[in-house]
Amino acid sequence: MWDSLGVGKCLASLLRERKFEFDVERAVFLTVWHRLFESASDRQGVRGNEDQCIDGVEGLQLHQFYRAMAWLGQELPNSEQVGATPFSPRCVNVKRDVAVFARNMDLLTTLDLVFFDTSWIWFEGVGGDALGQYGQSNDEVADLKQMAVGMVLDNVGRRVCSEMWRVNRSDGKSLVPIVERLRTRCNMGRVCMVADRAMIGNDWIE
Repeated sequence: MWDSLGVGKCLASLLRERKFEFDVERAVFLTVWHRLFESASDRQGVRGNEDQCIDGVEGLQLHQFYRAMAWLGQELPNSEQVGATPFSPRCVNVKRDVAVFARNMDLLTTLDLVFFDTSWIWFEGVGGDALGQYGQSNDEVADLKQMAVGMVLDNVGRRVCSEMWRVNRSDGKSLVPIVERLRTRCNMGRVCMVADRAMIGNDWIE
């Protein structure tokens, strides 16, 4: 999937102007791989890397994984904040999303039908003091600080974008800015948005 979607090539293009002294694309790939198969911390991922045969990740250190993630989360300059939602500035990962989407477009690619859903994540230990908030969730973790995460998929199931925001926003209020961002980012016109009932009330439809 990484190769067929061209994620690595898109990252390499974004990294062309940067002078990192390690292979950032490989660090990002290994982080994604580790989250999918182990779902543990970067520190544990570095330790477990010794048991895997993944090309190009030899010698990567823990601080380099942190630097790779920090680069993806780096805010873009004000001149590139057009279309930013009120709860999330545009970061490097937005440019990655746009590049991957553009790479996989063809004459039949449309965004006239998209799917949107949200879920909750929470912070263990001392994490999340700045971003997390207490709230209700389906996972019964009201005693932990949480954030909401939303994902948009196209009509063939490919991820178009994802957003994170604080739990004090209703799903409906979060949906409208995401539609506006899609219009700006992906040149989306008329669209049918598929979401569950909790997100779509009369005010949102209006």
